[in-house]
Amino acid sequence: MNTHALPPAFSERVEFAIPEFDSRPKIILDMTKIKIGENRLVESRLVNGATYSDLEYTFNEGYREARKHLTTIGYEITRAKKRIEDVKSILILDKYPAFLKENKMKDNATIRDAFLQKDADYVAAKDRLDMLNALESLMDGKIKVFENVCRYMRKEMDIQNRSGINGNKYIR
Repeated sequence: MNTHALPPAFSERVEFAIPEFDSRPKIILDMTKIKIGENRLVESRLVNGATYSDLEYTFNEGYREARKHLTTIGYEITRAKKRIEDVKSILILDKYPAFLKENKMKDNATIRDAFLQKDADYVAAKDRLDMLNALESLMDGKIKVFENVCRYMRKEMDIQNRSGINGNKYIR
């Protein structure tokens, strides 16, 4: 990435890594534009005609990056759910009947859930899904913040334009 295109206070990339799992490789999410947008959120309080377009561009860049990552995370969630179902079907069909017979137990939901929770692959797949759901919630929150701040800035600019008062006090 060209670090000259970043603001001086932001000369490094910010990344978030989704660890590898099963046959899925490690996924690196570039969070630089999102972080730049978050760092400039406070500037939206003082938006005026001179700063509006730059701020909106910055927030839209962060929004687009977050949406892109949300898509990636959504795909990974689908893959994790599929992995859970694959592991679960192997355990229930292949190993669970022998477990019941060996321990002289009758099948019920509590025993089945306990049996599944003892399998490392099943627990790892569930943990992966939980991690991805938390990450999805994080990205969704960032998207909502960018949407709300852009909506606020548009309303503020509309108020300034309708008031007839020049928001830029340096120009008469």
